[in-house]
Amino acid sequence: MQKQKEVDSISSDSLQQKLLVELKLLFWKSENKGSVLRNKIASAYLFKAKKIMDKEKIADGYQMFLSIYKKDSHISLQYVDSIIGVTKELKNNHYPSTGYMMKGNILSAIEQYDEALKAYLIAKQYAERNNNAQQLIGLKHNIALLKTTLGKEKEALQVYRDNYNSLEKQGSVIKHSQIYIATLYKLSDSYNGIKRYDSAYFYLKKGIKASLSNKYKFYYPNFLFIYGINSYHREEYQSAIDSLRKALVLSKEDVNDINVRKGYLYLGKIYLHLKEEGKALYYLKKVDEITTESNYRLEIGETFTLLLDYYKKNKDQHNQLEIMEKMLRYESISNIKYNRLNNSIVKKYDIPQLIKDKDQLISEIRNDNKFLTYTSISFSVFLIISVSSFYIYFSKKRKNKYKIQLNKELEKVKAIEDKKVKVVKSNKDLSAKLIKEILDKLNDFECNQGYLKNDLTLIKVSKKIKTNSTYLSKVINMEKQKNFANYINDLRIEYCVSQIETNEKFRQYSIKSIAKEVGFNNIQSFAKAFFKNKGCNPVEYVKRVTG
Repeated sequence: MQKQKEVDSISSDSLQQKLLVELKLLFWKSENKGSVLRNKIASAYLFKAKKIMDKEKIADGYQMFLSIYKKDSHISLQYVDSIIGVTKELKNNHYPSTGYMMKGNILSAIEQYDEALKAYLIAKQYAERNNNAQQLIGLKHNIALLKTTLGKEKEALQVYRDNYNSLEKQGSVIKHSQIYIATLYKLSDSYNGIKRYDSAYFYLKKGIKASLSNKYKFYYPNFLFIYGINSYHREEYQSAIDSLRKALVLSKEDVNDINVRKGYLYLGKIYLHLKEEGKALYYLKKVDEITTESNYRLEIGETFTLLLDYYKKNKDQHNQLEIMEKMLRYESISNIKYNRLNNSIVKKYDIPQLIKDKDQLISEIRNDNKFLTYTSISFSVFLIISVSSFYIYFSKKRKNKYKIQLNKELEKVKAIEDKKVKVVKSNKDLSAKLIKEILDKLNDFECNQGYLKNDLTLIKVSKKIKTNSTYLSKVINMEKQKNFANYINDLRIEYCVSQIETNEKFRQYSIKSIAKEVGFNNIQSFAKAFFKNKGCNPVEYVKRVTG
């Protein structure tokens, strides 16, 4: 209470008498105060920093203004460019990498993903130059966020897990850092995304506790959103409603926040489950009202499927057509945007990182080889004095051994770089006869178009063709070079493509009808599988065929 009174009693004249460190502390204490007071403090700080020409402190001043105008991306980008401009010559400092990271965050928030990736990659270069391990963890995290946006949950999850393990090893101090809390948040979200709800719940509890016990309380509403979604999937509907409603209040229902839109979607899903269609429609329509071509995200795509089902059920053809047109438009635009982002990440981050890892591995191998060679030489000098004949024999043997080892490692790296590494499945427990039997049964399954049934699982298919699910999985992995899910999806997409190309009536179906016709339960999973197989969305493919 005393500290708050001190903040309230600050006058403009008294600010000039304070030291920079005092102004900085005062600014961040006044985070919940009005922008007028915060502007005065930031102006006083920046004036003093410029007077002593301290570039790092000048950048800190710009960062204060960035905090004030964080909801205005145009002004925020101007301040972040000022931070980069004043710090670009600094060395052994967290700037200018921090500036580029903040720029990437702002650009990502307004969905300029390609530009965000560029900023993150520049930040990464500076962080590597300054050997800043903490920043590198943060940048890996931010690039993983872009992969999450693309729906690459498993790739992103691996990054979050690696970061979490690294941070855990650094002790209790790091557990109060922003990156630690952000990592817990994304671990929870990603585990929800791949339907591992118990794992998500574990990290949610840790994250909520951490977000409430330090200054980064702005993560708390985000954790509540994820907790609400997790509760929905664990069928704790009242808990889900309470969490989502509280999160919406704390986030001030900011329509630019994807979590707000997801919150509305899941409240709609909950009320549909509870048979309260009026409330469900209210929340689903809220998502529709605030969604545009520029802010559409894959995570809220289900909203439009649910609205379409509702209007179809109620024979509301006008709204039905309107939603269908939106779905097709959003899908087409988002696929172009996400395809471009995916290509940028692969070309500008994944491949360079792979090459860097390869070069580092080669360097380590060569360094190890040099170390061992020097040891051999020293040891051989001693041997020459005693037994010169043995030296020649052992020296040649060792040298050949290291050469062979180096060549092996180089071959491994080349295989990774060329993307030709294949997981070799053990088939010791499968006879050639059994493999042939299963393949014959799979051939019948394909010929009879059994893959067009929805809700297929490995166990269901194995029962249908009268074999063991473990054996079936191994045969598909060995002989088809893919897992069960990809095998089924590829069969469905190939059938779909064949129908589009040869069946004029099929081409007239809605995307939802096509998806159901070929065995998919929803448009999202169909579009994702189609894009993965053909490199474009179904709408684009139909247009190509029809000319």
